[in-house]
Amino acid sequence: MSYYNWTEIMSKKETSELAEVIRNKNSESEDKVNAALNELKMRGIETENYNEIVETTKKAVQKPDDSSPILYSDKVIWTFSILFSVIFGGILFAINLKEVDKRKGIMPVIIFSVLYTALSIYILNLTKAKAGIGGPFLTGAIGALILNKLFWKKYIGKGIVYHKKSFIKPLIIALIIFIPLTILVIWSNVIYASM
Repeated sequence: MSYYNWTEIMSKKETSELAEVIRNKNSESEDKVNAALNELKMRGIETENYNEIVETTKKAVQKPDDSSPILYSDKVIWTFSILFSVIFGGILFAINLKEVDKRKGIMPVIIFSVLYTALSIYILNLTKAKAGIGGPFLTGAIGALILNKLFWKKYIGKGIVYHKKSFIKPLIIALIIFIPLTILVIWSNVIYASM
């Protein structure tokens, strides 16, 4: 008996991920491969030929239409969370939630973003000498991962078809906020160092 419940695990995978399990069937456990095959059959894809599975999944990929929402992509949320802060990524995610009418998720996302950013700042201040410049990027990446994997899956859903919203406006706003803050921090460090 397998330690993992492969049937449940495979049911949560994208079709392309299931195809990848089948492609690597020689290096995967038999239970895992069988669960992937069964899940594909349940989705109406009955073949053991990897190339046919890939072609079928490519054809099944939906294109956004006029009724599809316009959302900031997970890559934009990822980038803003790393470069500016998880708060910015959380705001973009909250705008997405408003667009798909999942308003009940807005408050948890904002609370998470603010608390996570505050905790990150606290931890980075404690480990300032050890973290270096990579610390803020690492904490931003972890926060973005939580937003994009946990919150996106819970409130928006995996596999949603959407149009990508331009990131230019939020980028301008972020730069308007961050450039003066950066100058202020550098200026205060110079004054503090000269005392």
